[in-house]
Amino acid sequence: MIFEFTANPGFNFLARFSEQFDIPLQDNKLIIPERMGTGSIRKIDFSDNFKLILHHYTFNEEFVLRRNAPDAFSDLVTIVFYSSALPNNNLSNRERSFSCTKVNTSSIEVSSNDLNSEIRFPAGREIIFTVIGIKAPVLAELLDLAAPNPLIERMTNGHNTFLYHVLIDPDFEKTLKSIADTNVTDTLNKFFYKVKVQELLYLLFVKLTERETKKESRINSADVVKLMTVRDIMLTDLSVTPNLREMSRVAHMSETKMKVLFRQVFGDSIYNYYQTARMEEAASMLKQSGMAVSEVGYRLGFSNLSHFSRLFAKHHGHTPKKFQSVG
Repeated sequence: MIFEFTANPGFNFLARFSEQFDIPLQDNKLIIPERMGTGSIRKIDFSDNFKLILHHYTFNEEFVLRRNAPDAFSDLVTIVFYSSALPNNNLSNRERSFSCTKVNTSSIEVSSNDLNSEIRFPAGREIIFTVIGIKAPVLAELLDLAAPNPLIERMTNGHNTFLYHVLIDPDFEKTLKSIADTNVTDTLNKFFYKVKVQELLYLLFVKLTERETKKESRINSADVVKLMTVRDIMLTDLSVTPNLREMSRVAHMSETKMKVLFRQVFGDSIYNYYQTARMEEAASMLKQSGMAVSEVGYRLGFSNLSHFSRLFAKHHGHTPKKFQSVG
């Protein structure tokens, strides 16, 4: 099952989805019929230039969501909050595609609208993600920066290609859960969701403004393909420490350039990003698998369990044993 669209001016995601799959659309909400699966897609319009779409569904067969770049450059900023890990997500510009696999971590993807996107959802898997679409001038006015920030200015000037990734932490998860679990139907429902969306944007842009403010290196489509190859290699097996020389060889990129551009897109060094993903995976395994702390450590490549415990405590505030007991 494939849903392909081009987000040209005036495009209505729900209306097009309703038409293609013959699903009734009522009050900006689609209920997935039993023949397709379960769940819903809901859109909330704050204005013509500021929208929220809530995806929560499970499909009976693989579902491919494919977004094509508009015919002309758009100043729309797309922000996707993936609150569950998703495989096989690909972005591209008009020249080449590149993988953005989300295997081990929930994440936020901030991109300009001139990138194509393809996400493959496996059959029978519950999918939850939130999409904010906001025009660059509206975002700039909403942020109302007290001091100039090169990264934010790049995103809000309306004519740059950009891609940034931010890992979801518990503060994001709390707000996303509030949005997903609350069904506000009174006359102030838009106000409720607008407040929550602005809370998400605040949390997101606090993290983005904390990134290095030095001038960014130019990045082209070929570079992005290579960077996502590097990320995929790193996340494929979290028990293996990244080998920068080998990764740069596979990606056909110099090690120096690889490190600079990775930090630019992901906001951290390759090694630190790997350790963070590793600790998030450890937390998930401790909570959900029932494994012993030692087994989790060994599976993630730690031969020294004391080192595993110290690193875990640095990331999560508790030792693995304490985390598991209170989790």
